[in-house]
Amino acid sequence: MSVKQLRHAKIRQLLQGAPIDTHEKLADALRGECIQVSQSTLSKDLRELGVVRVPGDGGFSYILPEAGSNFRDQHILERELQDYLVSVDRAGNLLVAKTISAHAQSVCEAIDRIGWPQVMGTIAGDNTIFLVASTAGEAEELVGLLAEIAGDRV
Repeated sequence: MSVKQLRHAKIRQLLQGAPIDTHEKLADALRGECIQVSQSTLSKDLRELGVVRVPGDGGFSYILPEAGSNFRDQHILERELQDYLVSVDRAGNLLVAKTISAHAQSVCEAIDRIGWPQVMGTIAGDNTIFLVASTAGEAEELVGLLAEIAGDRV
């Protein structure tokens, strides 16, 4: 795992553990975990992770998209799946999703950005996406999620 991946994992862990409302508090928490980070790097990390700052009890706090708060990414995923997803087939813990030609990359990016915990990784070509889940059960859950969003075509 790269330093950036480790930092992202630690940021996720910290944000899931307790409410954090400022860059300074998050940077302090990271320093407590022996991770030094600049303000600009932390801002970029939060953007890459899709973290949003939402109102809460008496102020604001950072929330991860896995918690369902990144509505923009959810909307993009819905549009991509409804407009371009053609079919999904499952083989064990692997899914093969077919899209309209030249749209696999954008659909794959939308899936990656939403951060479903069942998705271990993705690879996209021109009209085909491979999704890897940890287990066959999680792959079946993904088929259900994709079908729920994309509709009857899947």
